[in-house]
Amino acid sequence: MKFLVLGATGTTGTLFVDQALEAGHEVIAYVRDAAKLPARDRLSAVTGNVRDANGLAEAMQGVDAVVSALGLGRAKDPGGLIADSTRALVEAAERTGTRRVLIMSAFGVGESLSKASAVARFMYNSGGKATFADKAAGEAMLTASDLDWTLAYPVLLTNKPNSGKVRAIDLKELDRLPGLPRISRADVAAFLLGAAASGEWSRRIAVLLTGTALKTRSLRPL
Repeated sequence: MKFLVLGATGTTGTLFVDQALEAGHEVIAYVRDAAKLPARDRLSAVTGNVRDANGLAEAMQGVDAVVSALGLGRAKDPGGLIADSTRALVEAAERTGTRRVLIMSAFGVGESLSKASAVARFMYNSGGKATFADKAAGEAMLTASDLDWTLAYPVLLTNKPNSGKVRAIDLKELDRLPGLPRISRADVAAFLLGAAASGEWSRRIAVLLTGTALKTRSLRPL
């Protein structure tokens, strides 16, 4: 497959690029600074602004899927980055005829907040309310489109290696997620790569976690 990747120089985006290249795929990284990407086979870089639909459309020509792993780090004010970039991404995809779009979001965004534990809700509301609102605004545009989208909602992220034991739960089938479960960024990258190729999570929101005893009919290995 040929991927266009947003956030390719971020922590999770870098892992996705690594895994995609190792699997033999081709990657176009849409970045602010191409110098941050070392030269590698089947990897090319396009310099651009994620808020620019024209630039995204040009970079998107001929790709099979777009994967966004854009993050905001510790920024208290997201400045509408996710909403603006998602708006531009949807416009570019519709213009070019690109159907498959996968976006890494976060558990706690939108309807998922009410399904988090009390301690998780307190943490999300105290530290990431503006960021989660920005993500929710962008996702509303994506889910209202006719694109073949997938949203990934990982729980608390770690830097541990790929465990190969990702659990993906359809948000609609989840009643409550107890405690503060965790998942590695490498596992999230693996899910995005697998979902892009299989299409199993088409137009669905996947809550991602590992190492849980939670019982639900939608709990399944990657």
